[in-house]
Amino acid sequence: MYMEFKDKLNGRIGRNSTHSIFDQVLSIGMNVLLSILFSRYLGAESLGQYTLGLALVGILAVFSNFGITTIMSREIAKSAKKTKLYLGNALGIKLFISFPLLIIFTVIAVYIFPYSDDTAYIIILIAIYNTFVSSITYVGSALVSLHRNDILLKINIINKSISLVGVFVLLGYGYKLTEVLYLFIVVSGVLFLFAISQVKVIVPDFKVIFNKRFNKAYILLSFPLVIASAAELISLRVDTVFIGAMLDETSVGLYSASYNIYMGAILIPLALIKVYFPNFINHYQESEEKAFLLYKKYFIFIFIYSVLMAFFLILCGEFIIINLYGNEFQQSVLFLIYLSFLLPVINARVLVNYTLLALKKNSYYFKITLLGTCINLTLNYILILEYGILGAVFSTIATELVVMMLGLYKIISLKNV
Repeated sequence: MYMEFKDKLNGRIGRNSTHSIFDQVLSIGMNVLLSILFSRYLGAESLGQYTLGLALVGILAVFSNFGITTIMSREIAKSAKKTKLYLGNALGIKLFISFPLLIIFTVIAVYIFPYSDDTAYIIILIAIYNTFVSSITYVGSALVSLHRNDILLKINIINKSISLVGVFVLLGYGYKLTEVLYLFIVVSGVLFLFAISQVKVIVPDFKVIFNKRFNKAYILLSFPLVIASAAELISLRVDTVFIGAMLDETSVGLYSASYNIYMGAILIPLALIKVYFPNFINHYQESEEKAFLLYKKYFIFIFIYSVLMAFFLILCGEFIIINLYGNEFQQSVLFLIYLSFLLPVINARVLVNYTLLALKKNSYYFKITLLGTCINLTLNYILILEYGILGAVFSTIATELVVMMLGLYKIISLKNV
């Protein structure tokens, strides 16, 4: 049994899972560390400004990105020869269409919402930063589909290391959030160029291209996923936007402390699911039974992990929050305990959604995600007015449960066909 486990660990899925877990540790760990540093050096308000900017820009970016990442990943997973066509044009769309649109959307948003000038400027900087980061994410998605998680891990190690050291230095010398964002923009821009050079090692003739005819079909094919991706991201981020608009940036900071710890708890399942997606597609091309066996193994492991991690956070949540963020964030302890109950649900929901997309059930995925968004928007508006930050937590729990159950029902019906 030990030798069988060792062989699986040394196999492609095992290696890529290991690389992906480290990559998720870096990404989510970086976010947790940043939230701790911002809270310690700058306070809850600055942490709230940063979190609010990420949430608002993240939602706006979905509408300007046209949802092409999923199509790109799926096609490259089918054939590595499609890398230049799909990734090259995806980056062309990103730089020549998505970036200008994102800036326009962001300026309109900060004009509509009653943010201070300081918060508005921070949000616009985050929009520029988001463009480079999401471009690296495009490259990363292609690398995962090419089963080169090792290269993606290398890119992210360099990115996170330089950024984190820079943040320590800037905050240590008394600089504020705006200077930190200047650093992030420069570092992510340089790393994007480095990521392109790494793709060229695998695909020597790779380059950023913009084929108008192909991109028109590319965007139209991805359109259902635009709305679905927007709906899913709105469900994840709308609570932060509502808290910022209906309460204040300090409240966003208090909520963010608990949410970042919660996100740290799901890093292993997220990493495994990223590896699962292209491998499920490959297995399904060989055998439907083999693919669903892989799904079953992932589902069981993720559920057991989530339950154990939920108990850990419920028992140790106060110790974690107070020691990491300080006494100013005492209120965040209760939010973390409630979010802990959501872990088995959200991890199962992500696995189910990736499986639906791998099976090309885009329409059904769109419908249940849109339904979840409508529920989340409605509940957030009603419950935040009544219960404050806890209202956002209750809304998230209810929405995730509904979407997960509907997705799980579809997977079970497909297996029984």
